[in-house]
Amino acid sequence: MSTPLAAPVIAATRPRKGPSNSARGAAAFVAETIRADRAASACGLLVVRADSAFYGADVINACQALKARFSVTVRMNAFAKAAIAAIDEAAWTAIKYPKALWDEEGSAGSRMPR
Repeated sequence: MSTPLAAPVIAATRPRKGPSNSARGAAAFVAETIRADRAASACGLLVVRADSAFYGADVINACQALKARFSVTVRMNAFAKAAIAAIDEAAWTAIKYPKALWDEEGSAGSRMPR
C-alpha cells in the first residue's frame, strides 16, 4: 500500500508450508488483501500487482468483484507470444517512470499497447 505521502509497503504476505503451488488459494488471498486494504481506510484506486503465479481467471474475477484494478504478469506461453506479436508496432506507447532505475545490463524498458 502507498499514498502520495507514504512510501509503499507490502500489504499482505502469507508463508506456505512445504512445497506448495503458488496459485493455491491465490484468489482468496487477493480478496482478503483487498478487503483488509479497504478496512484500513484505503478509499482510492486499488491496484493489485502480481506475478505469473497468480495468473488465472479466479484472481482476475476477485479483483473485478471487489473493484480493484490489476496488473498480473502473463505466463509466456505460445498463446501469449502470438497475441503480443499480433500487436502493431504503432500501437505501443512508452511508459515513463519518474526516478526509475534502469537495467543497463538487461536493457529493460517498459512499454504497453494503447
